[in-house]
Amino acid sequence: MNVLLLRPAAENKSMARVVPLGLLAIGSVLKRAGHRVKILDLRISENPDFELKSTLAEFDPDVVGIGIMTVEARYGFADAAKIKSMRPDVPIIMGGPHCKHEPRFILKDHNVDMMVVGEGDDTIVELIDAIETGKNLDTVAGVAYRNEEGEYITTPARTIIRDLDPLVQEYDLIDLERYFNFKCSMDFFPTYRHKRFIPIVTSRGCPFKCTYCHDIFAKSIQYRSPEVVVDEIQFLRDTYGVREFHIVDDTFNLNMKRAKKIMDLIIERDLNIHITMPNGVRADFFDKDLIDKMARAGVYRMALGVESGSQRIQDVIKKDLDIGILPKIVEELTSAKISVHGFFMLGFPTETRIEMEQTIELACNLNLTTANFSLVQPNPGTELRETFIAEREKGDDGFSDYSFDKAECNASKVADHELLELRSEANRRFYFTGKRFHQALRVVELKWLMRLLVGTPMALLWKNALAPNNAPMQ
Repeated sequence: MNVLLLRPAAENKSMARVVPLGLLAIGSVLKRAGHRVKILDLRISENPDFELKSTLAEFDPDVVGIGIMTVEARYGFADAAKIKSMRPDVPIIMGGPHCKHEPRFILKDHNVDMMVVGEGDDTIVELIDAIETGKNLDTVAGVAYRNEEGEYITTPARTIIRDLDPLVQEYDLIDLERYFNFKCSMDFFPTYRHKRFIPIVTSRGCPFKCTYCHDIFAKSIQYRSPEVVVDEIQFLRDTYGVREFHIVDDTFNLNMKRAKKIMDLIIERDLNIHITMPNGVRADFFDKDLIDKMARAGVYRMALGVESGSQRIQDVIKKDLDIGILPKIVEELTSAKISVHGFFMLGFPTETRIEMEQTIELACNLNLTTANFSLVQPNPGTELRETFIAEREKGDDGFSDYSFDKAECNASKVADHELLELRSEANRRFYFTGKRFHQALRVVELKWLMRLLVGTPMALLWKNALAPNNAPMQ
């Protein structure tokens, strides 16, 4: 079958416009299953409507799959409506993190025919086969759909894939050159060292129980073997000229022995690459040996997921992080010339103004190079959403209209306007100080600092490195 995989266009240009790893993974398994696959990434398109229309005409898909996160769900629904207006008989499947939601919030839109719930590699192959052969959809685990009576049907959950090594990415499904464009990729993590960079994953999932995080992988973690990871890095370097890799695992350093092995292989093969970890690694799984290996392998920047400066809130959100360890870890990374970014969140249910001020104080006191302060969003499929509903009594909220810039989902103990003021205060206190410039000089060599200042438009630098909207997305 001809399968079109779509990442929707988005008005919010701060959304990441790097390689859509989720769609690439789905496209890769479909290609190996014998289907003709096209990935259409409208987020990097200069003319999304024209490109969508022309692709539908030229590729003539039998099925369209749309991958969405909650913050972009409205764009996915909008594109589904456009597709149905042009090709009403083509089934539309939605997948991605937003599809951990209850089916009624997605399938009530009659432009969407079915959804993949959770990890999609095996599910999508069976689902496309069922569509092609006319099998009943209830034979496919891990999907939801409307039956002829209009009822929402969810099939049993699919078993998590434990062996990731066979899931090789088919990079010829996309035009990588489009992602080396400054305007496309810089929104992901602006302090790059080489324009030809790409995100990669070396593991899937996370075993921690953080209430705000999706559980697509059933709160478990699966690893790719170190050799397979480094083979892929070397392939991308030699074949496509990639010189920088952004490891976007949820918890890359959880298994420190494995993390060290990956760094050792990169060093042994003398790959001469740059590495960042922009997705927020755990601060409590480091030792000096790992930090040293990271620095030698080419790691120059990483983000730590801190979230809150209140130990009570840390416990409430089940982060299981002792904030007392942070000053030492940040200083050790800084001493190794690794620039550290901090992720913080404001507005958890029951959170008080004093606790938010503790978060701001912690961020300002740590030797971080940069930080961002996000407003809490109760994503579907998370424990936080259930807490939010209990606090706000909005059980029928579809949560498809999220924004990082609005306090519309505020369930904290402060008013909406006060929450927004606290976030602005956090950015002012963190950035408008000589300490931050001094910290940058400690970790960034002058040649890289100068290139960043000269090569990066200041408006873009402000928007992505200093403003609060720089959280990376896949």
